[in-house]
Amino acid sequence: MVTIKDVAKLAGVSTSTASRAMHDSSMISEATKERVRQAMKELNYSPNYSAQNLVKRRSNTIGIVLPVRESQESLGNNPLFMQIIQGISGVCTDNHYMVSLATGRTEDELIANIETLIRSGNLSKFIFLYSKVNDRVFQFVQQAGVSCVVVGESYNATQEGIQFVDNDNTLAGQDAAQFLADKGLQGIAYAYTNMDELVQASRYMGYANVMKEEGQMTKRLQLSRVDDAANMVALTAFLEENPRLEAFVACDDIMAIRLQRLFKKLGRANDEFAIISFNNSIISEVAAPALTSIEIFPYQLGSKAAELILGKAGKENSLTIPHRIIERASTQLPSKK
Repeated sequence: MVTIKDVAKLAGVSTSTASRAMHDSSMISEATKERVRQAMKELNYSPNYSAQNLVKRRSNTIGIVLPVRESQESLGNNPLFMQIIQGISGVCTDNHYMVSLATGRTEDELIANIETLIRSGNLSKFIFLYSKVNDRVFQFVQQAGVSCVVVGESYNATQEGIQFVDNDNTLAGQDAAQFLADKGLQGIAYAYTNMDELVQASRYMGYANVMKEEGQMTKRLQLSRVDDAANMVALTAFLEENPRLEAFVACDDIMAIRLQRLFKKLGRANDEFAIISFNNSIISEVAAPALTSIEIFPYQLGSKAAELILGKAGKENSLTIPHRIIERASTQLPSKK
């Protein structure tokens, strides 16, 4: 069995130097760290982090906090979260950290899960994959005195110590609405599930800004994530109230797919309404018609969040990831071509 002494011997350093290099100590030069990393790679050596944690009372694990609703909907139903987690995991692996998911069917259950990770697993670093107004879970983590990074907007821009990585969702919302308006479309609505989720609220703000500039009325359609019967009623009433509706800005790809499915059940043509959404996940390509969607680069969101929590992003306290529109068939209406 390969030991740290074997790594130190191959790298030509002492055992203590090898240990410091593995823990990225500032006392060790980058050249020495690289020799140790190469020796670890050649020997296929993996540090026994569990044993180290018992002695040092700290953990080489990052906690990833999922929103409560993902426990109900199944994480696999939302590819966005999987891509963000992949980005986090890549950086953590490179820095000899592991990841642990914190989930819960309710806020209380999620808080209990996080508390267990903090007390039993000695976790002191968490990445939230969502941002929400007045979030009890985030407030608990802040009070626990552990480090955290938010993938999303800052909960309180005036509060010190909050780190976050995000897209400019207000600008993305503006770009989505302007894209439709520039095609000459009128009667553009915003479809969403929960304005308490800051990303949805910010995208709506951007949409509303463009509607005001274009002299159009804002129109909001709220749909449930789980109750399709209620959604049928809500959409039917909304279309009757807005007979000249031509397009939708959907809060994300899943909402856009939900709209397409509801239109089909209502017997409406699949190209009757233009739809633009956000995230550009794999489902946007396989939708019918394929969705025009805004690419937000989720893998990069995750990797940058991990760099922030591990102190690998310099002195940056927040990072903004750019976005771009990927046009597909859902915004190419026959009457507007």
